[in-house]
Amino acid sequence: MILNTVTIVVCAVLAVVAVLSSLADTFFRKLYEDVGGEPVEGQRPPVSVVIVADNNACELRENLSLFLSQDYSPGFEIIVVVEKDEDGTADVLKAFAGSSNLYATFVPVSSRYMSRRKLAVTLGVKAARNEWILLTDAACRPLSPHWISSMSAKCGDGVNMVLGYSNYPAEAGGFKVFCRFYRSYFLLREALSGKAYASGGNNLMFRKSMFMAGNGFQGNLKYLRGEYDFLVNKYASDGGVAVELEPSAYMEDKVPTRKEWRNSNIFYRETCRRLARGIAYRLNVGLDLFSLYIGVLASVASAVYSVVVQDWLVLPFAFVALVAPCLFRLRSARRAMCQFQVSIPLWKVVPYELRLLWHNVRYALAYRFSDKYDFISHKS
Repeated sequence: MILNTVTIVVCAVLAVVAVLSSLADTFFRKLYEDVGGEPVEGQRPPVSVVIVADNNACELRENLSLFLSQDYSPGFEIIVVVEKDEDGTADVLKAFAGSSNLYATFVPVSSRYMSRRKLAVTLGVKAARNEWILLTDAACRPLSPHWISSMSAKCGDGVNMVLGYSNYPAEAGGFKVFCRFYRSYFLLREALSGKAYASGGNNLMFRKSMFMAGNGFQGNLKYLRGEYDFLVNKYASDGGVAVELEPSAYMEDKVPTRKEWRNSNIFYRETCRRLARGIAYRLNVGLDLFSLYIGVLASVASAVYSVVVQDWLVLPFAFVALVAPCLFRLRSARRAMCQFQVSIPLWKVVPYELRLLWHNVRYALAYRFSDKYDFISHKS
């Protein structure tokens, strides 16, 4: 009788954990195109593309022509703001001096006591002649000549900000691509549900008037990085956010070096501490990753228990509780990756999700033991 009761309890727990692990999956909810607020055809606004360069001579040489050759009839200008030039960025810009819609400016070397990246964005926005700003980095490149056109398709009435998708190329390695895709998918999902929290990449459009009325980055100017996340977190709190999911709006970042990858993950931990509405975000991500681990551990532990006490009824439940959520997650991940044209072998998805938890723990510890003055422009 006791054994029967234990068996029922174990099987019930396995069933609950399996369902929770499946429903908590980040990819469970499909992203649907937001069709609200689109401008009337023929009335799309002119756009100012602001590109922040930080010793990106090589990337500008390869990518700037892709920005200048965009097909967008309402008109656009390209504003390159050079944060730092130690590799001949100015010489590259001179080679494109004949382009009538290209404007370049430099962050003064004497600038102190604030993030030079955020200052670069601010200078670009102030220099823009148009209301709509399309912000990206010099290390990124549009994957289509209709990038501006696709992003501006959401610039309708009531919309103040448009979030786009960006990721690394496949050469960056499967796990790096998956990490960025995982975070981007979750953040775009939250934005579509009206709870925009941060930006998953370097592809963001917003109104100049909104930025200026809110005093730009006021309140977080001393923090060196996180400019995209701060913009979304600050200016999306009142709604008015659209998401563009068309492949023609995608951006591709360069392959990060080992140092760049490490710094981006550690700086992200610092940025998250400064963002509003962070508790709900961390709880949702944590629920997904922990539920997967709990499901795996509960299934393995139940299988061991079944063999030890020879309660063979538990064994098939343990097997199903282990396999069913994994198959469910693979189905959801396959749909999501197809939607965003992410080429990762399906068999790697669950191992990558399991690895994500330890990846987060690793960089959380690295951040914990880092010098916090490394994340600000001056000591306060």
